[in-house]
Amino acid sequence: MPSKHPKYGDSEHMVFLVEDVLFHLSVRRIKQSRFFCDMIDEAHTGVESEGKSDEHPISLGGISAFEMTSFLDALENPFVLGDPNLTFDQWAAALHLATMWSFDNLRKCIITQMDKIIILVNPLDRIDVSFKYRVEKWLHPAYEVLCTRGNGLTEDEVERLGLKRSVAIWRIRESLEFEKTKAVAPTCPGCGAEPACRNCGHQLFESPPPPPSFTSNARRKVPKMKGKGKEDSKLRDSHVLDLIQQEEALKFT
Repeated sequence: MPSKHPKYGDSEHMVFLVEDVLFHLSVRRIKQSRFFCDMIDEAHTGVESEGKSDEHPISLGGISAFEMTSFLDALENPFVLGDPNLTFDQWAAALHLATMWSFDNLRKCIITQMDKIIILVNPLDRIDVSFKYRVEKWLHPAYEVLCTRGNGLTEDEVERLGLKRSVAIWRIRESLEFEKTKAVAPTCPGCGAEPACRNCGHQLFESPPPPPSFTSNARRKVPKMKGKGKEDSKLRDSHVLDLIQQEEALKFT
């Protein structure tokens, strides 16, 4: 008589009830979770038939059918053959259950998938999922968006963030605005030199020199600074993150 393959020969499944919806989970799959390992034991379920049929499902409270569906979509899709086409809300729901049920490897895979789309998500939502599912690397970049964008915090955002975090973000925005104003100095329209000393205000030019003239056949060539913009952007981002890390209210706790 043929024998069952130790890994792929097990067709057993357990039946769970979530919000009046029945879900069949492969026993082989759920053995990946420390949470479910004990549940597979008949003594833990209470009766021998519990979880073995649609008539006797194991009821799971505190979660939604949407979360369960999203979790199974992430669990059953083979990541190596292509990314599952899930929305951010579906990924977040799947991450919730993978975290709660200790599917450690699946949790890592979901976080990797979410890394690809997290930058497109509202910064407040990014902050929420960072804390809720304990993913620290998503937190400070989300705060950076709030600190550097053109518009300040809205009333709804202040309500979601709370007073302490809102004040910390306001303080960083004010600091960046002051630094920006301080860095701006008038320059000569002709050569780019500063017309006045920054320390004492002494005029370097009696009157601004006339702008350089150009002929129709010649244009002044401005040397290009390769990579300068990217370097400045990296330095600015690094500076903003340093300010965020100094704020107690914005730390990952």
